[in-house]
Amino acid sequence: MAETIIYLAISFLVSLIFVALGIRQYNSEKPVSLNTGEKPPCEDELEDVLEWNHKHGKNLIIYGGALFLTLSVFVYFIEKYDYIVVQMILFVLVILGEIAWLEIQHNILKKKLIKK
Repeated sequence: MAETIIYLAISFLVSLIFVALGIRQYNSEKPVSLNTGEKPPCEDELEDVLEWNHKHGKNLIIYGGALFLTLSVFVYFIEKYDYIVVQMILFVLVILGEIAWLEIQHNILKKKLIKK
């Protein structure tokens, strides 16, 4: 039981990092990026800086919440079922799906809000 509590606490802290980044990006006045090494666009390149920041912030907050839910459900299934290999494959696929969703949302925002 103690290892489950420790695991959930660490999962919460990792997820909280993304939520905190999302809140910071949501409240930022300068253009932000997804912290992938990509430079954020300049203010004059964007149609609406606030919408850009708000949507990026919301996406990171949603990602942080989804990550915590995924990690929580994963630990529950590990304790209840024996098919560890299948669970690990599903876990990795769900995490990669969440990351892909975040990247897809970023690309949609780039197409929508960056001036041509």
